[in-house]
Amino acid sequence: MAMAALSPNSVLASPIQVNPQVKTDLQSSAPQVSQDAEKVAKLVQTDTITISAQALKMADDKNVAAKEASNKADEQQESARDKSDSRKNETQIKAEQAYSAVSSYQ
Repeated sequence: MAMAALSPNSVLASPIQVNPQVKTDLQSSAPQVSQDAEKVAKLVQTDTITISAQALKMADDKNVAAKEASNKADEQQESARDKSDSRKNETQIKAEQAYSAVSSYQ
């Protein structure tokens, strides 16, 4: 029985290229190997995700900016209400003064 010499081409070649008789065995086993690899990949997958510290910081920065904008809007509304209330008070005071002036003439 003669044994073929090893060469760089035979070492780098696939088994099908070295021995064509193996072809039938490999054709049936290749899909099985692929399916087994997919099963392992599916088993390793989880429903959890990993969020980097940088992503958390960026999200927190956006939340802080949104809160600041909300607070600023609330302050502006409060300021507008205060101005409106002070105008009502001034108008009421002037109306009372006008009423007292008119009633003093009568």
